Amino acid sequence: MNLGRETEQVEFKKSTSELKEAVVSAASILNKHARGTLYFGVKPNGDVCGQDVAESTLRQISQAIGNLIEPRIHPTVDALNDQEGHDYIRVTFEGDDRPYSCKGAYRIRVADEDVLMAQHEVRKMAADAEDRHNPWDTRPSSCSIRDIDEKTLKSYVNRGNACGRISFDHESIESTLTRIGLMRDNVLTNAAEILFCQPNRPLLKMGIFADHSRIDILDIQQEQGNLFELARKAEFYILSNTRRRVVFDGGLERIEIPEMPMDAVREAIINGFAHRSYRSDLALQIEIYPDSIEIFSPGWFPSGQTPEAHLSGEDKSSNGRNKLIASTLFKSKEIESFGTGLPRIKRLCDAEGISFTYEKNAYGTIVIFHRNDPFAEGMPDSNRGPLHTDGAILPEAALVVYDLIKNSPSISIPEISQQTNRSIRTIERLVKVLREQGVIRREGSNKTGYWVVLKECS
Repeated sequence: MNLGRETEQVEFKKSTSELKEAVVSAASILNKHARGTLYFGVKPNGDVCGQDVAESTLRQISQAIGNLIEPRIHPTVDALNDQEGHDYIRVTFEGDDRPYSCKGAYRIRVADEDVLMAQHEVRKMAADAEDRHNPWDTRPSSCSIRDIDEKTLKSYVNRGNACGRISFDHESIESTLTRIGLMRDNVLTNAAEILFCQPNRPLLKMGIFADHSRIDILDIQQEQGNLFELARKAEFYILSNTRRRVVFDGGLERIEIPEMPMDAVREAIINGFAHRSYRSDLALQIEIYPDSIEIFSPGWFPSGQTPEAHLSGEDKSSNGRNKLIASTLFKSKEIESFGTGLPRIKRLCDAEGISFTYEKNAYGTIVIFHRNDPFAEGMPDSNRGPLHTDGAILPEAALVVYDLIKNSPSISIPEISQQTNRSIRTIERLVKVLREQGVIRREGSNKTGYWVVLKECS
């Protein structure tokens, strides 16, 4: 019988003579995936070769894992038999108390290998473990009741009353914070500080960039304030720096429709503040580009959770970061139930035909709204209208590129990039639009060739 291939969560050993190496693999798998399986009596290629199995053998495996791995885990050890009469052993194990060490060393699973972890990886994993047992938002704050913005607190309670999730009226700061769980033993929690105080560091940065090189900065701001203030400022910044479509309701009333589905944007902002890592010194960042709006939040999804699982609805886990902050926001209907943020954002974007993606970088999570704006290929350079050709409407930035090509057919893309102060990537996109519309074509190579104008544009 063949059990398949070794993976990041499955390890094969031919016999218990490799028990010490197997325990090292178990600790490595725990650090990467929190659960896994070991087999004894199985060759590296997955063929069951069998081994002697006795009660003492099973006990030996269980004791070795219990004695050599810290923190201690309790595996399940089963004796099995295949159709050809081979006895073999399956060991299943799991634990959520990472980091795990084996004989004092910390390793992590990479493919089917056990690799020593760097010190900073161990420290980060230990800090994450501390957050699981003693969440950051429940710890005592250095702020006092005098630092609470009572106006913001009253407004919060009123919203909770209106949606039926808070059943009491605001009487005093102390009583309200105690009843919603933000004050414990007469001490404010970190959650109370983030929600209703003025933190002493900027927690929001916002900027507008000419392109993704981030060299040409058109605007940059940073803000301090409580979570509710910062969320409003972030939303207003995006609304004020993106386009709106004007329609009329059949009469004379003018209605402005934002370029972005603002309910989805608001959800991304609130979730970014609610579930970010506050151990990080980084701020939540709003970055506006010609082709996208990006919201960066420090910290990735908690271990064992993935954005794909949330989007599919497979994972609706409430085991997230900052559960006290999240539950407080739930009471005023700032957010809905746990684990529904990404699906809601996607649903709202799909309804408006907006592409929505996410990325992970070394410092956290980036939610990206891709702009459908016909001018998104580049910022407008003048008051001239969009470029028209045979009924097609093209980005007005393409008119600049068209003029340069018409006046200098041998000009190169890097030269256009330099003269227009736009990235090569942006120029390539604009040239592609012109070529696809049959406005220009390229003759010869990129180095020695030249442009041919096929249509006049105005």
